[in-house]
Amino acid sequence: MATSLVTRLLVFAVVSIPFVISICANGAEPAIRVVNGPDGKPAAVEAVGLSKDQLTALAKLPTDDISLPIVLSMFVVESLRVQPPAMAGKHEIIGDALRFTPRYALRPGLTYRIRFQSPSPGPQFSPTGPKELEIAIPALPPGEPTKVAAIYPSAAVLPENQLRFYLHFSAPMRQGEAYSHVKLLKADGKPVERAFLEIGEELWDTTGTRLTLLFDPGRVKQGLKPREEFGPITAAGQEYRLIIDKAWRDAAGQPLAAGFEKRFKAGPMIEVAIDHKQWKVTPPAAGTREPLIVRFARPLDRALLEWTITIENSTGKAVVGDVAVADEERRWEFHPDQPWESGSFSLVVDTTLEDSAGNNLSRPFEVDVFDKIERQVVAEYVRIPFVVAPARSP
Repeated sequence: MATSLVTRLLVFAVVSIPFVISICANGAEPAIRVVNGPDGKPAAVEAVGLSKDQLTALAKLPTDDISLPIVLSMFVVESLRVQPPAMAGKHEIIGDALRFTPRYALRPGLTYRIRFQSPSPGPQFSPTGPKELEIAIPALPPGEPTKVAAIYPSAAVLPENQLRFYLHFSAPMRQGEAYSHVKLLKADGKPVERAFLEIGEELWDTTGTRLTLLFDPGRVKQGLKPREEFGPITAAGQEYRLIIDKAWRDAAGQPLAAGFEKRFKAGPMIEVAIDHKQWKVTPPAAGTREPLIVRFARPLDRALLEWTITIENSTGKAVVGDVAVADEERRWEFHPDQPWESGSFSLVVDTTLEDSAGNNLSRPFEVDVFDKIERQVVAEYVRIPFVVAPARSP
């Protein structure tokens, strides 16, 4: 029977050693197993018992070859989509097994489907005999309901060509449901249709607590068909509400503690590259752990500010410390782990740093590659020197 090829497994407890679930046809087919990571939790899946010829054929394939996810793939079963996309991750040969490691850790409360098709080495490399296995990662014990901690950009006025939002939660969220619980409303309460770029692999960080929500770039960038057909997502001078639905569940399966909304007004488009020469750098005093403060001419991307700016001393050694962002993403602070020494330092800025409209230090977002523009070579990094001097005597 066809149904005999599908075995369902519910994992109710996580053990400290790898557990193996096999799917075999008359004892002759390879098996599927789930492998735990160092923390004792499911971290990867493997197809084991492959022949030497099969392993040799798989090992010759590039890591991004489309045949690999055909042979072994993984899906989120509880995605609201009828045909959820295969999860992103890495395929590799480990001993006599083909292993797939998801890009992001498996989330509590979700069910995953593993699909394996035994490859037949040859000119056409045709897989045969699809088999499936489902595993359910136990939900976390119920705790305090998750809250929406923040939404960035935090400003009340955003450019008409705004590209993205960052949704921050107090605990990991259930994935695969975002677009059913987020909407953009006009001032009259009517939804903005087709506002978001809905992609199968939602853009969560590794903790599951931050989601990057993208506006459809085709309706943001001028001259593209989606914008011409449906119009811009927001219009300067108009007011909007970004709504987070209370029914959205966290990783433990609980709904949010409360719904959330961000009200903002659309302002004029920002269509020029970031000019670091307009930044104001306020150095700290030597011998203190005062923060280095940088003020920007306009708000910059909250997430990128956390890693695109670093500090180096005169010998090129990185200064270790923590970053804080404030004043509606117009202020960047660096708090060193150790007191500042006197001397010369540099603010090293990755030119991929963007504002909320996608303009970076190299070019504005609206540059058309088909236009004849004056090309200027921009370094991968921009260095802004500053001096830390001893504090003045009173």
